[in-house]
Amino acid sequence: MRFLYRLSLISTTMLLIASTVAYSDTTIVVNVDRGEDLGQNFGSLFEVRTEDGAFVVGAGFSGAYNTYYRHDRHTVHFYVRPTEGARKLKAMALPRPGELAGTYLFNYDGQVYATVDFDGKASVTNSKVRVWDDDDKAWNPSSTRNRVDTRVGNSRLSFDSGAVTLDGDTILPAAEEGNYKGFYYGQGYLVFYHIYRPGEAKYRSYAKDEQGYSKLYACPWTPGTGAVDLGKATVKTVPIVGEFPYAYGQLGDQVISCSNIGGVYALQDGQWRTLVNGSMKTSYQVYTGFTYYDQLLLGQYPTGELFAFDGETVERIKGWPPVMKGVSGSAREAQTMVLYGGELYVGVWPWGEVWRYHREQGDWNLARRMFSHPALTDATTHPYELECKALGGVANQWGQRVTSMVPLKNSLLISTSAKSPCRWEPKFDFVGSNAWKEYGSVTRLHASGHLSVPVKWTKGSTELRFTLTDRVMRVEQDGNLIGSSVMLSGSVTSAPESASSLGEVDWGHGAYGIFTGVNVKGSTVLPRSL
Repeated sequence: MRFLYRLSLISTTMLLIASTVAYSDTTIVVNVDRGEDLGQNFGSLFEVRTEDGAFVVGAGFSGAYNTYYRHDRHTVHFYVRPTEGARKLKAMALPRPGELAGTYLFNYDGQVYATVDFDGKASVTNSKVRVWDDDDKAWNPSSTRNRVDTRVGNSRLSFDSGAVTLDGDTILPAAEEGNYKGFYYGQGYLVFYHIYRPGEAKYRSYAKDEQGYSKLYACPWTPGTGAVDLGKATVKTVPIVGEFPYAYGQLGDQVISCSNIGGVYALQDGQWRTLVNGSMKTSYQVYTGFTYYDQLLLGQYPTGELFAFDGETVERIKGWPPVMKGVSGSAREAQTMVLYGGELYVGVWPWGEVWRYHREQGDWNLARRMFSHPALTDATTHPYELECKALGGVANQWGQRVTSMVPLKNSLLISTSAKSPCRWEPKFDFVGSNAWKEYGSVTRLHASGHLSVPVKWTKGSTELRFTLTDRVMRVEQDGNLIGSSVMLSGSVTSAPESASSLGEVDWGHGAYGIFTGVNVKGSTVLPRSL
C-alpha cells in the first residue's frame, strides 16, 4: 500500500504521581508524518489499555461518510473508553437550524454546519447553510454554499452544482451532457458518477449510450497539477442507467463506492471491480461507510444492519445493530455511523433509533430514540404510515431519520429528518402542531471521555500530545494547545488515575482503522502540572 509502513513501538508512556504534583498527568506523545494529502483516511494514531484493564485510550482521524457528507479528515479524536459498564449520556436540545422537517449536518475545520433549505427536489445541492456558534448558542448564517467541502492539505476542495473547484479555481467544469454527481476524493483519485438520462427516462438496465448511461469515474489528480484530465480516468459503465452514489468509504488503499441500486464497487491500483451487483429487483442500498479497526462497515437498507468489507468481500453482520423492541423488523436503514468516546454509534430509520456498541463487552444497547412520538408499534412498518396513506401521499414520508452524527469538541451532535425535508402543513396535523418540530431538530449528547479538535496541516512530521490530567483531556500540536475538555461525572472520570499506568501502546492501530500516513512514533515525557 502506497503510504502504509509497518509500524513499530518506540516506547510507552507510564507516568506516576510525583510527590510535588497533586494529580496524575498522563501524556502520550505522537510524532506523526501524514505524508502527502491524497484524500486518504489517515486512520488511528494509537490505542492502549490501562494496565488494570479498566480503560482503553486512543486517538485517530475519522473515516466516516454519512449519506451526503464526509467527516472532516483533519479533525483528531481523543477518546477514553471504559471496558465495563455503560457511560451515562446527557442530552440537550439545541435550537432548530431551520423551519423544515429535516436537516443534515457536516463539520469542517472545527465547526459544524447545517443545511436548512432545499430546492423543490429535496436536494442539498443548493441548500442554505448555517453554522453553529458555541458561544452564542445559535445557528448563524454562513457564507458557505458548497454542500461538500474536503480539506486537502491547506486547500479547500469544493463540489457544487456538478463542478469541482480548488480554492475557488475550477479544476473540473460541469458536464456538457448529463451531470456529474456524488464526488469523493481519496487515494489520489477524484471519484464521481457521470449520469445521462435523456428526457429524464426511467431507470433501465444496460442501455446504449444514446439511451442514457451512468458511468463511474476515477480520475488521478493531486493538488498543484492543474485541471482534472478526464482522458486519464478509469471509467466503469455501471449496469443501471440513473445509478448514483449514496455512500463512500476507504479501507487501506481501496476506495469503495456504494450506489442507490445496490452496486458496491472497489477502486484499487487504478482499477474498478464489482463487489456487489446492483439490481432493480432487490433492495440493497448503503447509506453510510465507516472505517472501524480492520474493516470498512457499511450501513444498509432494508436490513438496518451493518455489512463488513474486509478488503476482499462484503458480508452481513446479523444483529448489528438489533431491532428495537416493539417495532417492525422490515424496511430498516442504518443511515449514520460515528465513533464517539471510542464507542461505535449507529442511527437507524424508520424509528429514529441510535444504537451504541460496546466493543469489549461485545453487545449493543439502545442509546436513545430521537423522537418521543408516536407510540411504538409493529402493526405498521413506519410511523404515521396509515395517516400518510389516507392523504394519498408517500406512505413513509413521516418516517424518522437520524441524518447526521458529528462530534464537536467533547459532544456529539445528532440531527433528524422526515423521509424528505418538507414544510409543515395543516394536513399533517396527525403528527402534532409542535411535535413535528422533532423532525429537523439537533440534539447535543455528552458523555465523558471524548475530545475532537482540528489539526493543522504540516509537511513532514508534527508532534501531537494527548494528556489526561485531573479530569481534563488536552490535545497539543507542536507545543500549542489546540483543545481541552473537562470530563463529566461518571465512570470515565477515574481514567486519569488509572491511566497513570498504561500497557503496551499499539501505535498506528485502533478504532479508526490502520494509520495510512508515512510514519507514527511514540515517545516518553515526565509528569508535569498545568
